[in-house]
Amino acid sequence: MNGLILSMFVSTILSGVIATVRDRSVILWTILGALTGPIAVALLLCLPSRKAVVTPTPIRSLASEIRELQELRERGLISDDQFEQGKARVLAWPVGSTDPHALGSARALADSGWTWASYHPAARAAFVDLAQRHHLDLQWPDDVSFEVVCTLPVQPGLSFAVTLALEKGSIHCWGDGWALDGAAPGNPEIGLPADLAEGLEALIAGSGRLLVRTAYRDTSPFWTSLQVQRNGRWRTVGYQAGIPILPLWRRMIVKNEAALTMPRQ
Repeated sequence: MNGLILSMFVSTILSGVIATVRDRSVILWTILGALTGPIAVALLLCLPSRKAVVTPTPIRSLASEIRELQELRERGLISDDQFEQGKARVLAWPVGSTDPHALGSARALADSGWTWASYHPAARAAFVDLAQRHHLDLQWPDDVSFEVVCTLPVQPGLSFAVTLALEKGSIHCWGDGWALDGAAPGNPEIGLPADLAEGLEALIAGSGRLLVRTAYRDTSPFWTSLQVQRNGRWRTVGYQAGIPILPLWRRMIVKNEAALTMPRQ
């Protein structure tokens, strides 16, 4: 009997966690996991995830970047000066940069001065542009320890505050009771990553949403998903994930109610 209870408990936890990762109904699969045990876990593993499939970008190291430069120089495709410029530019990037083509163009070879500060102008411009397109006021707090920080406070057209921040080439986004993992644009000239920009546009316009999951008797969520509608389904474009201590949690949808209730112009 103890073995049966333990199996049910483990299956319940696994079903809930897998359902969360695959964006399935957590309550349904948690109940099925408790009733049918490993069968529910096996079925859930066979079901395709509802989340958009994103092809992973291979990580390129500093050594591989410099080796590629050396090969280009040996083949006579770049000069010694271009090699030194390209090497200096590569060293300005962080170790393990996900930028797949650091050496791809003449402009990239000539641009040897990229540092973390190079991200500031485009990020700041993207924050301002986002606010202006939705006719929202923007604040620049100086008490938050990030390189570039702005806040869209609660105001007509926005029912909850949103803070955007740049830190070491990554854009962070959070609000009251939720946060998203940092997203890297991959290029200092890109202010906001495409998926995050799409999600924020939809969220502020009222057509997107935040899906927040909070564990039982906990005050902060362990899972937050920024979602947009594509082909009639909710697709996750940004998230911050964790695992709850107990397999019991509540699900909350956050939408910009101010945008939904404002009269259309």
